[in-house]
Amino acid sequence: MCGIASFLSNRQWTGTTDSTWLVPLETAFAAALDGDIMEAAAPLDELAEHFYDLMAFGLHMQLVADPETGKRLASIRDSLRRLRNAAAVKLEQGPRTDALEALHEKLNDYLWQIEREVLENVDRTLAIMPADLAADGAARDRHFLAWGTEQVLESIDKLEVRGRDSAGIAVAFILPKDRDPELGLTPEQKAQLSDRCSIANADTRQVLVRKLDDGRTACRFLYKVAQLVGQLGDNGTALRASVAGDELLWSMAEGLETLNIIAHTRWASNGIISVPNCHPVDGLVEGDVSTGLEKTMFVLNGDVDNYRTLVEETVLSKGAYIPPAISTDAKILPVLFHLDAPEQETAEERFRNVLKRCEGSLAVVMQNLNDFDSQFLAQKGSGQSFYVGRTQDGWLVASEAYGMAARARSSYPMVVHRQGGVSVMLRDSDPADAVPEARFLDTGEPVPLREETIEIFSRDIFRGKYTHYIEKEVHEASESVRNTLHGKYQRKNGAVTFLPEGFGNGPALIERVQKDTTPLSRIVCVGQGTAAVAAMAVAQLLRRALKGSDLTIESYTGSELIGFMGDDPMDDALLIPVSQSGTTTDTNRVVDLCRDRGAWVNCIVNRRNSPLVQKSDSYIYTSNGRDVEMAVASTKAFYSQVAAGKLLSLWLADLIGTMDDATIAGDMDALERLPGVIDAVLAGKDAIGEVAKKYAPVHRYWALVGNGGNCTAAQEVRIKLSELCYKSIPCDVTEDKKHIDLSTEPLTLVMASDLPEMVVMDTVKETTIFKAHNGSPIVFCAEDETRFDSVAEATVKVPRVGGGLDFVPETVAGHWWGIMAAKAIDAHAEPFRMARVLLGEMIESPTKWDRGALLKSLNQCVDRMASGATDSALPARVAAALSNYMLWLVNQSPDICASEAQLADILTILNKAIEEMTRPIDTIRHQAKTVTVGISRPQG
Repeated sequence: MCGIASFLSNRQWTGTTDSTWLVPLETAFAAALDGDIMEAAAPLDELAEHFYDLMAFGLHMQLVADPETGKRLASIRDSLRRLRNAAAVKLEQGPRTDALEALHEKLNDYLWQIEREVLENVDRTLAIMPADLAADGAARDRHFLAWGTEQVLESIDKLEVRGRDSAGIAVAFILPKDRDPELGLTPEQKAQLSDRCSIANADTRQVLVRKLDDGRTACRFLYKVAQLVGQLGDNGTALRASVAGDELLWSMAEGLETLNIIAHTRWASNGIISVPNCHPVDGLVEGDVSTGLEKTMFVLNGDVDNYRTLVEETVLSKGAYIPPAISTDAKILPVLFHLDAPEQETAEERFRNVLKRCEGSLAVVMQNLNDFDSQFLAQKGSGQSFYVGRTQDGWLVASEAYGMAARARSSYPMVVHRQGGVSVMLRDSDPADAVPEARFLDTGEPVPLREETIEIFSRDIFRGKYTHYIEKEVHEASESVRNTLHGKYQRKNGAVTFLPEGFGNGPALIERVQKDTTPLSRIVCVGQGTAAVAAMAVAQLLRRALKGSDLTIESYTGSELIGFMGDDPMDDALLIPVSQSGTTTDTNRVVDLCRDRGAWVNCIVNRRNSPLVQKSDSYIYTSNGRDVEMAVASTKAFYSQVAAGKLLSLWLADLIGTMDDATIAGDMDALERLPGVIDAVLAGKDAIGEVAKKYAPVHRYWALVGNGGNCTAAQEVRIKLSELCYKSIPCDVTEDKKHIDLSTEPLTLVMASDLPEMVVMDTVKETTIFKAHNGSPIVFCAEDETRFDSVAEATVKVPRVGGGLDFVPETVAGHWWGIMAAKAIDAHAEPFRMARVLLGEMIESPTKWDRGALLKSLNQCVDRMASGATDSALPARVAAALSNYMLWLVNQSPDICASEAQLADILTILNKAIEEMTRPIDTIRHQAKTVTVGISRPQG
């Protein structure tokens, strides 16, 4: 769980830029303000076609040097804002149309892009330059250095949700033959250069200067930061400060031709958290080996599983050794590049050999000063990927597509799991229309990479004030629900009038529902994962709304439906597939097969024009049809899917006549209250968090129960708890739990906010039974319900909403409980992390060895284990291993030295403890989203 970003420039940046294309756009957007808002679509499309001009260094320099260009772009920005606001008003008034909704979203995208990623980016870039150079428009080369460095650091800023205990960037550039980088240095600067060239272990501020065979000079400046505890953005701030304050960098870079930058943000899985272990790492080893190994740097996502074997075979066997200060497995990669390949092989062949020797799941980038005008990429094993994007000024690489969303509209994903993985070599001389050429690691055969559109913009991944994406998504949920309702109905004097045009192909759906020749007799709701729970909720709402009709209403996971339904025709069926992305393999396969059997398909989906929309006869978009959810555990999509299902149920009830106008109006009132109720639940999030902190870390076994509509909440909360907290959690009907597994004495979350009066006391009784059997029941119930207060371990109270939607507020509360539970479990790893920091310092500098200090730090870990706060996550074998090591060390002589103290063993134990207790929240171990594997039910 790390992040990689890189940039390799071409020579385009030296040329002049034509920005006259801005002039007609400024005029066209101003004209659209005075006419039909849809007239903005044409200039907006033209602006999109100029995306790469907009994001090019050339325009950046014009904004730096030419105030008129800045005024023109600011005028376009202001017009976009006014057009966006007008489109929002029109959408809310209705009817909603796909074209209007798409226009509104695109206006939002490019307003953000111009404001945040172009105009404000000028200030961010100038901020990492010395003030005199920032004010000098003639220093184009140093402005390019700042611009390229800032775009890589911004990519790392976005990727650090995947790990941030350390970060590093290697900024390298090449100077022409006639340029001596030391010529303009003062005596003090020359002395500083000498000192920094001798910095060992690829430590921060190291400088490398090498004369190339063709007479040019390559320079590399390295910056790193490592910190156990810090906020998102802290590492980027520290790296920017190092770059901005480095007078040597800005002096020596004068006259540069090419930029080659690689960067990494790390989540330590091997080795201690320290600056030497921070990536990039070089190939320098100690002992009797040839020099030059420092020229090559690698960054690594993943683990080299056979690291120790490779060290023995490649390093120790040659009389060399890895410096003691470095324990990251990434170190072996540049070492292998120099010590484990025939000299006569090309750099690309040697690079590929490195990856073939390594076992595990890896993604790596190599920067080699002998091949300065190139970057080498490779990916092998599941769970690792790269995205390669082409910009006007060079190649941009990120380990996640969102890492380059601000700079590119398409990329070439490297996600190949055949023939040992793939490698790619990028060159600064690649033509403007070049496609990255990948080759299988095993055979060297070419692999075509397919260009894919980047659907999101950087505004979609802006976390704002939130630490984690899922916190942002939950707090945006109420707005997503409101957007789902916009433009699909109107109200006059309380009465509801549905707008068929506001639904995707709504008039055709009316025709199908009212068709007499082949009447509908059943409605089938399907989905996978969270969407399957949403489908269950939609079916529940449809049963409520269509009660009294002849329709049977069912819900299934998609794979179960098609696997066991037989070969009966489905021309009497309305199929409602639910999906967040519209690309879920299992769901889309079910849609294909059901539609072939005659079913009418009306999907509920978030992504406009997705494959599921194209397969459907009609559709309902959740939110605005492109409500990106960055959290790996989907939340706001679930609430919006439920809202869309409720809206559909009321519309069908109106069409079929199962609800009168007053009842529909009452239920619509409840649906319109839902966003406010979601916000009300979150207003009480601190109290929910306290319950999670108190109970989640101390219980090994968890369970979810619910009955009636509460079953939906229980199933959905179970999914989130499993994803966020790494728990296998049973979910049962409340009254059935006592017959199943009370022997585990679990922490049981009882979903009970949506109960008819006749069931309340039965649920109170069941809760009493849970507690009597030494369990810990936590009841989620309505805010005016008091009967659980004396029998539950704790209660979480939520508002009522009505209309059959009372399960939604308790789901919101359950989601937040899961987020805070994950944070609480993670927080109790702190003593182990602190012990690892202390241990790392002793390993890095044996003179700091202090047996007493280490025992004291480890004893804090034991105290935390003894308190029960690690019971939820820490395996007994790891706790026992740590205790056994302490017992062994206590019985050693107080004078034992570091080399005899088996520090590598306790480091392994601490790493394992931290791995078991860490809950990253924004990344999920073994997440299925890494590789989509779906069903392939044969047809016929």
